[in-house]
Amino acid sequence: MKKHRDRLRHLRQAVRLVWDSARGWTLLQALVIGVQGLLPVAALVLTRHVVDAAGRFLAQTEGTRDVHGLLVLAPGVGAVVLAGWICRALSSIVADAQSAAVSDHVQDAMQEKSIELDLAYYETSAYHDQMRMAQSEAMSRPTSIVRNLVQLGGGAIALGSVAGVLWVSQGLLLPVLIVAALPGALARIWNSRRWHRWRISQSAAERYAGYLHLLLTALPFAKEIRLSGNGNELRRQHRELRGRLRRSRLALTRHRAGAEFVAEALSMLAMVAGLGIVYLRMRGNAMTLGDLALLYGGFQRGKSAFSGVLGSLASLYEDSLFISHFYRFLGLPLRVRSPEHPKPMPSRIAQGIRLEHVRFRYPGMDRDVLRDLDLTIRAGEHVALVGENGSGKTTLVKLLCRLYDPTGGRILIDGTDIREFDLEALRASFSALFQDFVRYQMTAGENVRMGDVAIPPGDPRIAEAARRGGAAGLIEQLPAGYDTPLGRLFGGGSELSEGQWQRVALARAFVRDAPFVMLDEPTSSLDAKAERQLLESVVKIFAGKTSIVVSHRFSTVQVADRILVLSEGRIVESGAHEQLVQANGVYAGLFALRARA
Repeated sequence: MKKHRDRLRHLRQAVRLVWDSARGWTLLQALVIGVQGLLPVAALVLTRHVVDAAGRFLAQTEGTRDVHGLLVLAPGVGAVVLAGWICRALSSIVADAQSAAVSDHVQDAMQEKSIELDLAYYETSAYHDQMRMAQSEAMSRPTSIVRNLVQLGGGAIALGSVAGVLWVSQGLLLPVLIVAALPGALARIWNSRRWHRWRISQSAAERYAGYLHLLLTALPFAKEIRLSGNGNELRRQHRELRGRLRRSRLALTRHRAGAEFVAEALSMLAMVAGLGIVYLRMRGNAMTLGDLALLYGGFQRGKSAFSGVLGSLASLYEDSLFISHFYRFLGLPLRVRSPEHPKPMPSRIAQGIRLEHVRFRYPGMDRDVLRDLDLTIRAGEHVALVGENGSGKTTLVKLLCRLYDPTGGRILIDGTDIREFDLEALRASFSALFQDFVRYQMTAGENVRMGDVAIPPGDPRIAEAARRGGAAGLIEQLPAGYDTPLGRLFGGGSELSEGQWQRVALARAFVRDAPFVMLDEPTSSLDAKAERQLLESVVKIFAGKTSIVVSHRFSTVQVADRILVLSEGRIVESGAHEQLVQANGVYAGLFALRARA
């Protein structure tokens, strides 16, 4: 029962979505389909009059035949034909315009939801399956729902009109008409359910096939695939997977065709019964030729109208199955969110950051990544995080930016739990560079500006941030300077080396004037000279700001006021470089290994 209520609710939501995004086109569509629903009755009535007029014309003796009775009907026939043509043309235009408007609206809704969702969703396969199902159907299903609802109304008008004509002329044809149309609708519903189950069961396989295709065709993987020679192996896997999907889909299509064949056979038997009734009426001389044309045409059009009504209902059922994925996606709950009554962020950081018994475990994992962290980072202090891979350094940075919330404990800024601040205001107080930074396929200037989009394009602060990040020289040497597109995804772009991309990303981090700065491996792709220049620049630029640097390079962390050494999710050592080396602990061991290397 709950499923049916949910489907009705999703249908109402889809109608509201189409109404909000394409109100004018939807009204015009309703008008066109309403007219199309009345045209069959007008055509039937005209057909009866034309056939009777033609019979009278042929019954007259040659030489005295009066064609006036036929000519009088010609304008009506022409008007019905013209109205049908106009409606078909308008229907095509309206459908295209409405579909485009709804698709844009749906894309915007999905993008809005995607950027506010917790980062944890992106790290589960179930989310990506759900996203794929939502994306694949959400563009077309809302317009299909409205179109089917409107066609349902138009079909009901046509069916009611034709049924009235048939009832007056021959009441026995109505139940035959219902029996003729019902099998097709039931087969459509049965096929829709099978198709929906198949799409869900094969979603992960189709997504993996898409991933294999991406590996074989996208630039980031091209070098390694060529060097390793694994391209043909990936192609083999892709062919086998697509073959299994193709065979499975073909089997489903065969079942679908079989169900439709049985439905059509049953419908044909009902049609024969209907023709038998018409034949009996003819034998009794109870009909004129016009009556025969009216009955035959009315039965055909009535069956078509009733099939259309049932088909619209079946389509609505199918749409409700698939549109549910879109609304379930939009309804995903947020765990990391702003409080109902947020506290204002401090205009100036006085105390700094305090972590109290913080622990964290990623969803689906069986152990904590961070365990009982107690830490104070003073305002204006430069702190470096050091430790082996998997020790929790990057995770700690994510918690400070509130990309995740701690599993236990709390994080304070100037004595206030960061969960009490507005989420956007909190994140706006952080300027960050992550190790897996984004390479925006945009102009060099836009690449820098993406760090703070409140800055207008061409603002001098963009060039200043590039200078601070060490990217100004390389950008100025590009063909169009800051207007040069970066990357090869679009025409006219200039590709950069890994180190050059990192400088641009650093400039993006520098363009935001935030009190907290988070740098995750900021010099990993820079040579020694560029690294030294950057470190000297960082110390000057971030004077008075609180900065946290994650790095495996000891030349990078030595400039910090304090170095924190993490091991298995705990802070095991803290101090300046010289102090930690003399302590001969974990840091000293890591430093010795790096020195020997």
